[in-house]
Amino acid sequence: MQNLSVKPFSKNDLIEGLRKKFPQYKIQTSFGALQVRTSGFTLTGNVKIDAFPESGKIKTTTQLDSGVFLIFMLPIGLYVWSKKQKIKNLENEVLEGISTILN
Repeated sequence: MQNLSVKPFSKNDLIEGLRKKFPQYKIQTSFGALQVRTSGFTLTGNVKIDAFPESGKIKTTTQLDSGVFLIFMLPIGLYVWSKKQKIKNLENEVLEGISTILN
């Protein structure tokens, strides 16, 4: 989980900026969640973005932040844990992109 503080922004501008910045990734906005995914449904290629446009706060979450998931789903959890650096690199890339878009 990482946090980013920027000036207040429009959520629509953020979504459009993400689509332009990351054409190789799927930007999913359904069900009120904003996610950057590497492809369909993967555990290691998913960054959830919690955006608070009025206050300029952004929080990212990955599967590594869900300890309960890793414990109860042990075989899957071990696979996710083995891909830790790949997940962190994607999260850092998304945060850099958001920072570039909103500043």
